[in-house]
This record gives sequence, C-alpha cells and structure tokens, in this order.
Amino acid sequence: MTSSLTLAASFDSATRDQWMDEVRRVLLKGKPDATEADFLAAFDKRLVTRTDDGIEIQPLYTAADAPVDDLAPGQAPFQRSTHAAPEPWEIRQRVWPAVEGSSAVLELESGATGVTITVDSDADVPAQIASALQGVLLDLAPVSLQAEAGVASQIAAARALLGAWDAAAIAIDERRGALGLDPLGGWARAGGSFDLSLAMDDVAAVVRDAAKAAPRAASVAVDGTVWHDAGATEGQELAWTIAAGAWAVRELVARGVALDAAVDAVEFTFAATDDQFLTIAKLRAARRLWSRVLEAAGLPESKRAMRMHAETSRVMLTRYDTWVNTLRSTVACFSAAVGGADAITVLPHDALIASGGSALGRRVARNTQSILMLESHLARVIDPAGGSWFVESLTDELAQRAWDLVQESERAGGMPAMLQSGAVDAALTAARAERQRKVATRRIPLTGLSEFPNIDEQPPAPATVADPSQGGTLFTPLTVHRLSDEFEAQRGRADAQAATGERPVIYLATLGTAAQSTARATYAKNLFEAGGIRTIAGPVDGFAASGATIACLCSADPVYAESGAQAVADLRAAGATRVYLAGKGAGIDGVDEEVGLGCDVLDVLTRALDSLGVAR
Repeated sequence: MTSSLTLAASFDSATRDQWMDEVRRVLLKGKPDATEADFLAAFDKRLVTRTDDGIEIQPLYTAADAPVDDLAPGQAPFQRSTHAAPEPWEIRQRVWPAVEGSSAVLELESGATGVTITVDSDADVPAQIASALQGVLLDLAPVSLQAEAGVASQIAAARALLGAWDAAAIAIDERRGALGLDPLGGWARAGGSFDLSLAMDDVAAVVRDAAKAAPRAASVAVDGTVWHDAGATEGQELAWTIAAGAWAVRELVARGVALDAAVDAVEFTFAATDDQFLTIAKLRAARRLWSRVLEAAGLPESKRAMRMHAETSRVMLTRYDTWVNTLRSTVACFSAAVGGADAITVLPHDALIASGGSALGRRVARNTQSILMLESHLARVIDPAGGSWFVESLTDELAQRAWDLVQESERAGGMPAMLQSGAVDAALTAARAERQRKVATRRIPLTGLSEFPNIDEQPPAPATVADPSQGGTLFTPLTVHRLSDEFEAQRGRADAQAATGERPVIYLATLGTAAQSTARATYAKNLFEAGGIRTIAGPVDGFAASGATIACLCSADPVYAESGAQAVADLRAAGATRVYLAGKGAGIDGVDEEVGLGCDVLDVLTRALDSLGVAR
C-alpha cells in the first residue's frame, strides 16, 4: 500500500455538543416539557459519580478536560515517572518469620525480586531477622523490614539487618532495601502512648549510621497505609502521607542530618486498591506533590524524586469467599504498576484467615506480580495511563484536593499536632461513616459477601478484634477498619447459630409465573443470604411446611396489585411473624417492610436477624 488507511476518514468528527444532544434525547425521553435545569439534574443523577473526596467523575472526557503540560517521564515534578525509561518494579513480597513455610529464600527463588521481613513481636528481634534471612544472598536481593510491634522493635530490626550485611561482608553499594523506621506511623497506631521526640532521636542515629553503612537503602518509612487502614479517603491518605514525609525530613534535619541525606532516607508506601483509576491517579499525584514539597525546601530538580512502594489494601479484603480477594489484589497490583510504583507487595488472598496466609495464598500473591510483569509486560511501558484525558484530569484534581489538606496540616502544626488535636480522628470518622453508608446500601458492592454470597461455604473462625484502648494514650489509636467489617459481623451471627443448631431461614413466597417472580426472588435471595439467612423459595401455600417463621413476597408489580394483599393475608394465617416484599411502592397492608434497590441492606439484615432471635 502506498497510502495509510484512516479508518474514520469517511465520518465527520463528532462534537461534545452533538453528544450532549443525544444524551438529552435519551434522558428526557417522554418529557417534552422538561427544562434545561431538568436535563442537568438528570445528567448529574444518572451519569455523574463522585469520589469520597467529592471529585466528580464525568461520563465523557475530551482534550479540553485534561491539564495542558509538556511533562516527560523522568522530569520534575515526576508525575509521569521518576525514570526516563521503563524499568521493572521490585516484586517485594512479605515474609513472616513466625509462620511455618514463609521463607525469604522460597520467595526469591520463586519469582520475588525483593522481600519484606514482617517482625510481629518484640521477642528476640535479631533472631527473627536471622531466621528469615537464612540462605539469602544479601548482595543480590533487596531486603526490607516492617516491625509491627513498635518503634523499639523497628530500631532493633534495622540494627539487626545492618549487622547482617556487615557479617556477610556485603559491599556498601550492594546493600539495598528499606529499614522500615516509621516512628510517626507507630505513634499514630499507639495513640501517642510513647515520646515521639525521643523515638526520633533514636531514629536519627540509625539514619546517620545507615547513610554510611547502606546509602542505597531507605531508612525511614512514611507509611500511608496508616491513614488508609483507618478509613481515610484517597485525598486524605495522599495529603497526610506527604505531610508526614515533610515532618520526618524536618525532624531529621533538626537532629543534624543533612537535608539531601534526610530526603534520600525516605521511602513512601501507599495502599493500592481495586479502584483502578483512583489508585493510578493517587500514585501519579503523590510524586508531583512530593516534588513540590522538595522544591519549596530548595532542593534541585534532580533531588526531588520520590521512592515509592505500594501494597495491596487490607481495607478491601474480606474474610468470606477469599478467592475474590485475588481478583481485587490483581486489579490493585495492575493499578500500582501502571501508576509507577518502584516496588509492589501483594498480600495473600487468605491473609485475614491466618497470619501470613497459606502457602498457596503466598504463591498466588507472588505469581500475580510475575504474570503482570513478565507476561502482560506492564514494566515495558512507562506511564501507560499518561495522556488519558480522564486520568490526567483525575490526577490533577486529586493533587489539588490533597495539596489543600497538606496546607491545612501545615497550618495546624504538622501531623503530630493534627493527631493530638483530634482533627485526624474527626476527619476519619466522617469519612468512614460516608463510606460505610455506601457499603450498607451496596453502592460499594462486596462481591462474595454483600453481593453473590455463598451461603454454603465453610465460615471462617471468628475474627479477633484488637482493643485500641491503651494506657497513656493522647488520642484515639488508628486501627484497621475494613469495608466488610459490619457485613461480616451480621453474617457471623448467623454462622454462629448454624454451628450449634439450625441456620436462620426465610421463605421466598413467589407469586405468578416464573417469568414474573424470578427477578425479585433472585434479588431477595442475594440480599438475605448476605446476612447468612438461608432462603427457601416456593409458592405461598408452601410456607407452612417450610419451617420458616418469616417470609418475603416476590413477584412483579402487576401481580402484587392483583393478588398481593391476599398472599400477605395467607402468609400471616400460616404463621408468618414478619413479611417482607421484594420491590418498592406496592403499599400492601400487612407488609412489614419493602426491600429493593438502594435500601440499607445492612440495616435490613441486622433487624431480620434480630426478629429471628439470632444472638448478637
């Protein structure tokens, strides 16, 4: 061929106005007298969604919606990437020394390119590190640390790793990884129960030593999952993590660490969720904001890049139907890779069932990364979302919202002051309440739990809930609040009764033909089984023999109008103590409650279990 083939050459370019005219025609169909205000209201209600930070997600984006810039990968403010060319991310998988079968050598031999040793107690930290590192070639593999017990164990673990490098005579420039010193995160999780200033004195001493002994390893962890786990929105997590990084650098400089050395010592961690585009935008915006902070600090462009680690979210995981967690984590890992994380950790899908998950869970988590990198070739394209009008717009809006919160934190005196004043707790409480409302009404669906539950699966053991109340706390400790917590609590009530007797049951009384009743019977089955209530479906006259004490009428509106009242009367006569109706607006006497799209499912289930006498 001597000329190029242009597939759309014979079509005129469509304009946004033309598209809006077509949308108007569809939304206002059958409403000839509708005004422009009516159209805009319908457009906003049906086509526009909003993030937890109030950012509007439009149904259509054009070049006019994207910020105009000439950013290039590897150039400040590094929104597109900290690198000028594609680079593979570090497949950084967790290792739990106390968990049988969890081995750094196994992870590294099976595809991981780095490991994080999870120190989960204060007991003999050096022994935990030595056990986890047994057989590891420390000159080849980056080793990172996370000590969950507190700052003392963080410092002990860091000293142990530095000692392991020394003992193995590893060359200085081959000592890579992250020491995981996170005093502010530990302080937030402990409710301010220890002296943060004294902890920073000890951290600064390790940073100074590590700058000489392991300059390529990050010493200080600025962990955004502290805020995310406690219920922060994406904007709050982004802002408070950036503000925490600024605080950490200031504190190190105040203790005699040079500014550029303090900045080099920091590694950021962000949560990657199954909200693909928000995760991509969050990571891109994070690099831009940190570059702006370091610009204000007077560092040259070459020193403003962010070292970024992403870990799949605990908040999105469920304890029921845990295989769905694999799907969530795959989306999260994909998003983190597209967003440009330097290192990614994928948690096992069954990490909530047992500490460290199962051997299969760890293998699947590791292989998720390997497949995305080596088979999907995500690491061979730099900033693949760059240039998307939607992603660029979302990145810009999220960065702007977060920057406002960064400035708010600075005006308040920094993140420690924000925590101590209760401002963080108040903001988190409001964010959790709004998000939980969406979960309760299934605007945020939890597949396998609030949607499409498997009533016959083996229920997990009851979860142990940590008591955040500690002596000497200055503020409410930040703890993990998962999206599924409240649904799992109600499902657990039914499971507990089923373990010692009969599972609670509801009868789905169908009216009319299968075509008339199936849709709403399916809806009702999905709804009630989300609370662990078994459903039995059949005609109204089958209720008495079912053994159930409550019923839900299921059919189409015309059938309700014709025979619904008699059906309710028959159910009552047969002994139904409570009658639900699947649908809304039927207005039939004797119906205790109508359930339909948009209802508060969690509230419905809680009261249904109460009415069945299921113990709380």
